[in-house]
Amino acid sequence: MLVETEEQNSTSEESGSERRRGLRIHQNRPIKVFEASSARYLGGQTEDISATGLRIELPASAPVMPGKILSIHVGLSASGQSLANRRQMIPSRVIWVKRSGGSSPKMIAGVEFLASIAAHLDAA
Repeated sequence: MLVETEEQNSTSEESGSERRRGLRIHQNRPIKVFEASSARYLGGQTEDISATGLRIELPASAPVMPGKILSIHVGLSASGQSLANRRQMIPSRVIWVKRSGGSSPKMIAGVEFLASIAAHLDAA
């Protein structure tokens, strides 16, 4: 599994080259995240969307770390949807986490869809 560091990511963005399997699109959409170990739902938003995963923004207090499995529902519009059924949520693995402090603390995380991991293993 390839995990990019922040330095590698910024270098590839500056050079214009893309090392990911799928095209990454900058899009802000509301998300609802279910974190099973704390049995909590968290609100957040996407920053980037690709066929294999997401870069998401969550509250800095979210109990999320690399390797953790989350269920994510991506809303369709800025207003989102009223309810997200757990069966409609996408199981995802957290790949990396970056927390920022300051006046508005937040956490940015990269997640990979588990369905895409299984599909790539079947194809190999």
